[in-house]
Amino acid sequence: MPKLARVSIIVISLLAILATITVVVLPIALSRYIRRNMITILRERFDSDVEIKGLQVIALPYVYASVERVVLRHKGRTDVAPLMMIHKLSISASIVGLFQSPMHLSSVHLQGLQIHVPPPDKDERPENKEPGKKFAPSVLIDEVISDDALLETLPRDPTKDPRDFQIHSLVLRSFGFDRPATFHAILTNAKPEGQIDSEGQFGPWQAEEPGRTPVAATFRFSNADLGTLRGLSGILSSTGKYGGTLGHLDVEGDTDTPDFAINIGGNPVPLKTHYVAVVDGTNGDTHLTSVEARLGNSTIHSSGDVVGIKGVKGRHILVQAVSTGADIEDFLRLAVKGKQPFMKGIVGLRAKIDLPPREGADIIDRLILVGQFDIAGARFTNPDTQQKLDSLSRRGQGHPTDDEIQDVISNLRGGFVMRGGTITFSNLAFNVPGAAIELNGSYNLENEQLDFHGHVFLDVKLSQTVTGAKSTLLKLVDPFFKRNGGGSSIPIEITGNRSHPDFGLELRRQYDKEDNRRDNK
Repeated sequence: MPKLARVSIIVISLLAILATITVVVLPIALSRYIRRNMITILRERFDSDVEIKGLQVIALPYVYASVERVVLRHKGRTDVAPLMMIHKLSISASIVGLFQSPMHLSSVHLQGLQIHVPPPDKDERPENKEPGKKFAPSVLIDEVISDDALLETLPRDPTKDPRDFQIHSLVLRSFGFDRPATFHAILTNAKPEGQIDSEGQFGPWQAEEPGRTPVAATFRFSNADLGTLRGLSGILSSTGKYGGTLGHLDVEGDTDTPDFAINIGGNPVPLKTHYVAVVDGTNGDTHLTSVEARLGNSTIHSSGDVVGIKGVKGRHILVQAVSTGADIEDFLRLAVKGKQPFMKGIVGLRAKIDLPPREGADIIDRLILVGQFDIAGARFTNPDTQQKLDSLSRRGQGHPTDDEIQDVISNLRGGFVMRGGTITFSNLAFNVPGAAIELNGSYNLENEQLDFHGHVFLDVKLSQTVTGAKSTLLKLVDPFFKRNGGGSSIPIEITGNRSHPDFGLELRRQYDKEDNRRDNK
């Protein structure tokens, strides 16, 4: 056999052997290497039992590995959901990178990722534990990509439901278990409906207590439709920042809703807020440390809590609100129908806001308000109503024909309870020069019906409120309406609706009063 032929056969044989090693032996060896290291890394870095199924490896020219299913059970626990489940995991790396220290991977792609962050173990204090010896190699990943992931935080309190976050897109860069990684995530917010775009730093991962993993980031929430919250309308945008750990986040941000409206009123009023809050990442409960809201030209300061209830969809909002020197027109535009607010004035307000969750119900039907208010310098924008007040002031001062007494201002104060769209007022005090009114009653926000009963207290006798023959006749009934200390006390009722209120005497109560007075003599 010619020498050239022998050389060719040897070369072909070597190439065949090399091809066999490359196609058959190398993938098997790499598969074992990757499986062993993957299990070791995941077990130690996540402090979990690890299950891997369906590992496949392609060796050249680059190493590609895919796993059909990965399950991590934190500390081997089977009484809670797995810490992590991955439907499919794909890895790409160079052969050199696989054997470097730290191990270098070009990319990791996760599909169907589910993370269930467990509550802290009360029996363990990770800050006092000595770190154990690590056998897993260090890993540095250029890029981690996850599509349509679920992050669920399991609550400490078993009576509360887990908190879920749908993460459409998540990208981590320069990820290592011993260092923070930069991230960019897009999440879905259910109500109000919209997407949150967030970027910042995440890690290093705390294997002993995942909820203690640090995070610091900014967020943008744009074009959120408040119409997804029944009873509200408007488009909200928000920016802010958060930091701390997965289990305890300090949040600060701003919102802007230029067309905020309550459907029952229908008049949009610009609303801006600045808030500082603490979020318990294990259950989503939020403590509102400080919220400063700017409604039109009025400022409202509030604080409170937003908490979940086991088995109930939605959140329970409990807030204390205070406003001083506010413009009553801003509140009336929001809550009362009609383009023109029926009153002008400066209001002080204290209220407890209770908004329990109730699926399918409008906010106005769920909202419970309990508080007190004080309105100074009130004027009514309805000419008929203002004229009646002017007339009341003239008569109360004993000058029924003095037309110079006009455009009188009044002061109002009282307590209120709002429930089911109806406001019930108690100890409602209303005064103008020469007269004071004390009422109890209700106002329905839906049909605008009034139902008030009380007394008008005048500075003069009833006969002094008119002139001529009427005055003479009324002298006969002055004793029936005499008030202790002078003046008159007249029982009244106010009915009708906001646009056309009806003022009338409620003589039955006056007769009952006189009967009681005679019986007690």
